[in-house]
Amino acid sequence: MQEADKNKVVVLPLGSLEQHGHHSPLLTDTYLVTAVAQRVEQELSEQIYLLPTLWLGASDHHLDRPGTVSVPNHIYTLMIKNIVRSFAKAGFQRVFLLNGHGGNVVPGTQAITELANESDIYDNMWIALSSYWTVAEPAMAPEHHGMETPHLTHACEYETSMMLFLHGEIMRMDRVTSSPPLIDSPFYHSEHGGRINVGKRLVTWAPTGAMGKPQHATPEKGESLLNAITGEVVACIKDFETW
Repeated sequence: MQEADKNKVVVLPLGSLEQHGHHSPLLTDTYLVTAVAQRVEQELSEQIYLLPTLWLGASDHHLDRPGTVSVPNHIYTLMIKNIVRSFAKAGFQRVFLLNGHGGNVVPGTQAITELANESDIYDNMWIALSSYWTVAEPAMAPEHHGMETPHLTHACEYETSMMLFLHGEIMRMDRVTSSPPLIDSPFYHSEHGGRINVGKRLVTWAPTGAMGKPQHATPEKGESLLNAITGEVVACIKDFETW
């Protein structure tokens, strides 16, 4: 490998294998983040190294539903730390962890924080983690895509629309169910979050395993969302490579 190649951004998509209601497959998060990452690679093929998606996620809060495969948060933190250590050992200077599952955010952030504090080898590296929906939040505004619901949640209108566009043949829209929000207060919304953090297993606030009115999903909305998300992630990584 030439020295110049080590200046490329290493992009690692992070997914999960977990229940997504009665209508969407277990690998939904992995399918979606992989699709975003592959579209980004098509536009930035000379600037990034795209790794295979890490499908195993921190999904213990979904284990009440069959089919979910998970590692606990502390193990996930160790996994991410050792993966990034491999990149550091190889001499790469920029690592972007492109996340596609909400449960990975806390242990993933813990991992990169601990790495930064454990050795000065990381002083000259940039290690970042963000979910695609966080990077693309302005471009995912519901009014841009004809959405009936305000935010991406879980097995929701947003995820279901993108899955209908990407893998409509394996979706079961005849089995769509969703649960109303358990809490909707000025301080916390059980689907969208709020000003406080709450610890709950998903089954306790979404008994059917789905949120956010997936019955309103369409493949056209999904295509529009994916195009917008890809544009924002591309712009983010282009900026990141200049740091």
